[in-house]
Parts: sequence; structure tokens; C-alpha cells
Amino acid sequence: MNRDLFLAILSMDSYNRGYGQGLLGLSASGRLGKAEITSDSLILGGTPDDRADTAAGFYAIAYDMTGVAGFGAGERVISYRG
Repeated sequence: MNRDLFLAILSMDSYNRGYGQGLLGLSASGRLGKAEITSDSLILGGTPDDRADTAAGFYAIAYDMTGVAGFGAGERVISYRG
């Protein structure tokens, strides 16, 4: 897959995970293709039911791109909304 296309897919993914997601049932862990989800903005504080990022209208998710064509080992991508 083209690197730019995969980056576009990851940017859309941030709208479909976390609080206020567009699609139900996607967790903030696991993989999207070979990109491994490493963390999301819940690390800013709070609990899954009362997140610090919700009040700010912000959500971010980080991916480890190791093993994804066009990316280097250990390269990270952060996708966000808000």
C-alpha cells in the first residue's frame, strides 16, 4: 500500500476510536493492518469513563509502524482529532 494512503487511513482511524467514536466496537489497542496501536490520549489522565482528553475535545492514538512497508523499524505515527 502507498505510504500516503496508509497515513490517510490512520488519520481517519482517530475518529473511530476512543470516546465519541464514529464506529462502535473498535478498541484503543490491537492493530490496524501491521501498525500496532501503542497508546492513546487516555494517558493524559482520568478513567475510561471520565477522560481528561474529553473535556479538551482532543483524542490521539499512537501506532508503532515496525513491519509496515514504507516505514522504518521503530517509527511511530500519531493520529489525532480535536
